[in-house]
This record gives sequence, C-alpha cells and structure tokens, in this order.
Amino acid sequence: MDIFALKCILMSIGGRSVMNKILQGRAKSLKLPTHITIDAGRTQIAPNSRTVMAILGPAVSVDNVTGGLKLL
Repeated sequence: MDIFALKCILMSIGGRSVMNKILQGRAKSLKLPTHITIDAGRTQIAPNSRTVMAILGPAVSVDNVTGGLKLL
C-alpha cells in the first residue's frame, strides 16, 4: 500500500544563491517546509556544501516553486 509514498524529483539549479534566496523564499511564502542538506565532504564534494534542498507539500504547491527548473 502506497498511501504514504512521496515523489522524489531531481532538478538542476543555477547555484546556491538560487536555492537559498529564490526557491526557499518561494516555498516559505507558500508555507511549504524545506530542508537543505549540508554535505560532510567525505567524497568529491567540498565540506559544508549545500547540495540538496527538499521541498515538502502537495505536488501542485511544490510545482509552483520548482516549475521553471530543468529535470536531471
């Protein structure tokens, strides 16, 4: 039974400032919770890099935030 299943869609953004200022700001204005993951730096990614942003909510609301982004 998939009543609690969530979609996961990967998208590309223009940089950290886009994630922090534009996307998170839009999500907050729609009262959608967000989470930004900070990388530990144990691979090729530099420590403390913000690599992933999760936006939680109904698909229609999340699409209002992410609709203009390219899919990976």
